[in-house]
Amino acid sequence: MSGRETTERALAVHRLLNSQTSTNGHQLTTGRRFPLPDVHPPRADLVATLARRRSAYDYADRDLELTALSALLRFSVGVQRFVPAFGVSDYPLGMAPSAGGLDVLRAYVVVRKAEQLKPGVYRYEAVSHELVELDDEDPLPALKNVYLQPEFVPRAAVSLALTARLDVAFDKYPLRHYRTVHVDSGLAVQNLYLIATALGLSCCAVSGFDDAALSALLGLPGPEIPTMVFAAGHSE
Repeated sequence: MSGRETTERALAVHRLLNSQTSTNGHQLTTGRRFPLPDVHPPRADLVATLARRRSAYDYADRDLELTALSALLRFSVGVQRFVPAFGVSDYPLGMAPSAGGLDVLRAYVVVRKAEQLKPGVYRYEAVSHELVELDDEDPLPALKNVYLQPEFVPRAAVSLALTARLDVAFDKYPLRHYRTVHVDSGLAVQNLYLIATALGLSCCAVSGFDDAALSALLGLPGPEIPTMVFAAGHSE
């Protein structure tokens, strides 16, 4: 079975699990690029950070600093190192490991309140450590249809969305790997929790979301599926 056929089978399973039919979402046009500032990793004891890690439902109603957002992305889902692999000399491996080192995961930022960023939808580019603007319209009306707990919408400063590229996964692995891409996403969520906690931010991983609504908001191509939403902001 070809990678394309396996991808289509996995998408059929995904839609069945989410009680959805096939959708042809509109891909968003890449816009302005916003380089993120260089930041130092937070200094925190690992065990103490694990002990303090919590899921939060209340957030301060203020902008998330760009340095905090930069650190959250850089040390959770950014590039860890470059290695010779897949026919290139400087293939990027992420802070969040993936099966086979494949470039499967993507991270998006839906901004409500963030320093120097307009409300909108952005894709994180890990290698260049920058945000690419995908939509500068107010995302809150659409975000209300994404969260099954809409109280997150007016509270969290940003909502990070993790996705998995099934076409990349199934170019190498069989259909069983549908489960593994969610494990990869879970590793990234653990990173997000730890870095957010070390930065003193409030955060919460949210699996209760509408897949079709989130895919439409992010403008995902057909083989790319959302796997998790991560609400973040300052503590009250």
